[in-house]
Amino acid sequence: MDARIKELVDLAKKQWGLAEYYLGRYRLFRRIMLDGETLYLLNMEWFPNIYADWTDEENPEGTASIDINIHTKEFQSVIFVQGVTYAENGVVFAYKDIKEVKDWLTAFTGLNIEKDFVCKQTDERRYYFEEQWNGVPLSPSCSINVEFNENGELTFYSQNISVLTNKKELEEEYSLSLDAIEDIAREQVVLANFPEEDGRKIVYGVEETYIRNDDKGKLPFMQQHVGFQKNFNKEIKWQKTKKDCFKRKFLHWEDEVSVEDAYLKVKHPDSLPITDELAEKCIQEVTDFLRMKYPNDSGKWTLTYLSRENSYLHAYLEQSTASTLFPGKLIVFLDTDGEVVNYMNKKELWDELMEAKQEETIERKVSKEEAFDKLKPYFTLTPYYVFDRQDKKWIQCGKLDCDYFVDVESGEISTLDNSFFIN
Repeated sequence: MDARIKELVDLAKKQWGLAEYYLGRYRLFRRIMLDGETLYLLNMEWFPNIYADWTDEENPEGTASIDINIHTKEFQSVIFVQGVTYAENGVVFAYKDIKEVKDWLTAFTGLNIEKDFVCKQTDERRYYFEEQWNGVPLSPSCSINVEFNENGELTFYSQNISVLTNKKELEEEYSLSLDAIEDIAREQVVLANFPEEDGRKIVYGVEETYIRNDDKGKLPFMQQHVGFQKNFNKEIKWQKTKKDCFKRKFLHWEDEVSVEDAYLKVKHPDSLPITDELAEKCIQEVTDFLRMKYPNDSGKWTLTYLSRENSYLHAYLEQSTASTLFPGKLIVFLDTDGEVVNYMNKKELWDELMEAKQEETIERKVSKEEAFDKLKPYFTLTPYYVFDRQDKKWIQCGKLDCDYFVDVESGEISTLDNSFFIN
């Protein structure tokens, strides 16, 4: 074992009271963060001594799975399997209350938990903290989770606070209002699938978005990935079809790295730029793929962007025109050389998973404008700080949202509750 890894192993054993454990497995892996930096982590799986020479792939009850940043020596997560722990002199919350948890977190992380975090969700033995900035929440959420058992022994800890060092004080005055952003709000009213036990219904709902306070448009509500992205909005056309000889290849999501690469801080491949030359090859390969799989769809697909994700290139396409209520959405997976290896048609996938009435049988009795008028009283606009990956900084925004939807057939308004849209 590398001496640097051995130091981290010893640190984990002492910190979490693992005298009655032995190190069963370990590996090094990496993640790319919002700001494009590569985080290198050591994962350790500690087995209780009562399970000597454990070889099964599934971890036994009481296993301690621990992730630590190899460069900062900060613990990212600690999980005791099935909430069982055999730790001695580990972390114990004698009073089992929020004050005790906050005091421990302040000492353990060095963060001002009382000032900068708000406890968003609690039950008898679980505390979930989200960071706020001057009382305003962040997106993506920067959070800390703590759980303990009936004896007050810590059984789960995780933190996602690595991007916070990029914050700088903002003095910009929040000036957004629902009346001022009505045009944007109207654009966010979209058709969506609403899953039900007996299939689905088609509804108008509001697609959440973040509206910049500085009048520079919108930021996406959900950042699907953190790798490099190149935008196109390019319509794909061809003159001749191509014989279908495409064969899917299995996708390998591999994030494990060597000790040498980890300590040399080799950049994550997802953070590398997509050159113009590589982009042109990807476009040609995607075009050839469409010529084989969708031969009659010339001019019907638009390449919205290319991105690097999980060591592959992803091409995101949407149907330019569609006869159905919902345009098709296609993801084409390419290897790092730009060769197509797999694909996923999201619309076809959901149509297979959901036994639902066909779209063509649905009579749309409510227009988008009518739906907007019905939903408008229920719009909310909440201040947020959103991390802009392009500028690598936090931007003051308002989160436009709505917890109601309109049925396209009946025109009835209902609440979303804990359900979700598929669009």
